[in-house]
Amino acid sequence: MCGIVGIVQQQETKIGKTIIEALTKLEYRGYDSVGIASIFDNKVIITKDQGKISEVSERIDVNSIKGKIAIGHTRWATHGPPSKENAHPHIDCSGEISVIHNGIIENFQALKEELLNQGHEFQSETDTEVIPHMLEQLVKKEGISLKDAIIQVSKRLEGTFAICVVSSLEPDRIYCAKRDSPLVIGINSDRMFCASDIPAFLSKTRKVVLLHDDEFVTLTSDGYEIINFNTLEKVVRKPHTVSWKPEMAQKAGFPHFMLKEIHEQPNSLADYIRIQQPALTRIAEKIYNSEKIFLLAAGTAHYSTLTGESLIRKYVKKPSSAIIASEYESIKSLIDEDTVILPVSQSGETMDTIMAIKSAKEQGASILSAVNVIGSTITRYSDEVLYLYAGPEIGVAATKTYTAQTLAMWDIGLELGKLSGEIDNSEYTAARKLFQEIPTVVKQTIVRNESRANHIASWFAKKNSSFYLGRGLNLQTANEGALKMKEIAYIHSESYPAGESKHGPIALVEEDYPVVFVSPKDHTHSRIISNIMEMKARGAAIVAVIEEGDREIEEMGKWKFEIPKGYSEMLSTIPYIVPLQLLAYYTAVRKNLSPDMPRNLAKAVSVL
Repeated sequence: MCGIVGIVQQQETKIGKTIIEALTKLEYRGYDSVGIASIFDNKVIITKDQGKISEVSERIDVNSIKGKIAIGHTRWATHGPPSKENAHPHIDCSGEISVIHNGIIENFQALKEELLNQGHEFQSETDTEVIPHMLEQLVKKEGISLKDAIIQVSKRLEGTFAICVVSSLEPDRIYCAKRDSPLVIGINSDRMFCASDIPAFLSKTRKVVLLHDDEFVTLTSDGYEIINFNTLEKVVRKPHTVSWKPEMAQKAGFPHFMLKEIHEQPNSLADYIRIQQPALTRIAEKIYNSEKIFLLAAGTAHYSTLTGESLIRKYVKKPSSAIIASEYESIKSLIDEDTVILPVSQSGETMDTIMAIKSAKEQGASILSAVNVIGSTITRYSDEVLYLYAGPEIGVAATKTYTAQTLAMWDIGLELGKLSGEIDNSEYTAARKLFQEIPTVVKQTIVRNESRANHIASWFAKKNSSFYLGRGLNLQTANEGALKMKEIAYIHSESYPAGESKHGPIALVEEDYPVVFVSPKDHTHSRIISNIMEMKARGAAIVAVIEEGDREIEEMGKWKFEIPKGYSEMLSTIPYIVPLQLLAYYTAVRKNLSPDMPRNLAKAVSVL
């Protein structure tokens, strides 16, 4: 995962400063090095190094770089370790063609061997460096124009790529091409932008164009031209206006994006509920009339699909399976025209999910997605889309998109229950009324539990391992709570069904060992109490997420989080995760870790 930025403008300025500002807006994507290629006095100037933007800026005066055109990059190592040599941009032997790239070139080794035999010299271990040398071979030695060379190279590359090219041969334009990796254009009156994610240029313009796969764009200071690089046909695509303001992508007074986004959940859930989506009914009807239903996702989104799996089985009484997208091959032989695939994704750019739905679509399956990003790749492969309307989520650890995804699963479930007759009209009306209460319940949950989470975190931060247990639909709440603690506080946290303790995990329990129980007052309550007792008997320290007034469990616990009293099982799956989000956040803060950019993780955020 990398950050890409390009700017071409009418006036010469300290363009390096603008590039650095834009790259800073993409820091949430995760990176290990940073670099800029600019054109000044008809020369390509490369400035790059390993490290964070702030560190590199201290060593190199990147802000003083002048020019009308520049491209910038933050690298996430895939081929070759983090180093100055492997940092982007990369350049050809002549020093005239520079490239930045996001993605993975699968056939780079064969291409590199070919180029080495032609006499090209490589300076890095990256897959990206084959691109400028391939362009040099075509332009300098075969006399092809740079534009045509990029088109030819794009056709030869196997894998995923978003590439941006600048050259002293054509110092007034940026060329870009993409396949299976996000790239967007930003439009301003006196300059044009390209970037891997919209926040890079959102403070400069809200007019954007999303590039589709196999498209090539020419950017000049006064416009853009898009063609399909396979057919060479011109593409006419008008700009969209981004529906959120620049400040929405900033912290708004919170110390971290993650905490801001936890607090945004009442509003994001209210937005989802408020917006009527005709696709909901069509999605429910297609699921109801299908023979096989598979839900696809990765990471946090997978836990929301497990909720969807349970609801489809409950209300339609048909087999449904939530599959981790990277394991799609295990079900590929089952896919046909009677299959519904329901991918769930925050970004709509999750590569494993995209590859899976491409394959499923080729086999005749219907693709019905739940996605946060309008116009993203997954939506373009989908027959129907249910949008989450959660807004931009900058923190790498998902919070508000998880609750939105879970709410979307309930939304689909209710429609299925109505279609199947499992929910009668009065029950359906009552459930829809409860939907309206969800934002209020979540807001109350945050208010009641935030200071308590901060307090408990001072104890949790000293631990090395923990269990998160739940039953029924709230097993997924336990799963997601454990994932949050792992990914941002770096504490090993294992989640599993509460009834499975005696089958192995309980052997790890010792005095003051943290065991978090998700304990709503529903049909699982009495069995959860038994599970708490067996853990407590071994010395475990119980952290219980309970309904307000549940004295029975409260008296057994070391710590408690309380959810407002009297809400249904449907509502519990959403507010019960909120204290665990807060606990993970404050535990990370207590350990002086960055909740927004956990090590080794990254994400895509683009939202229209």
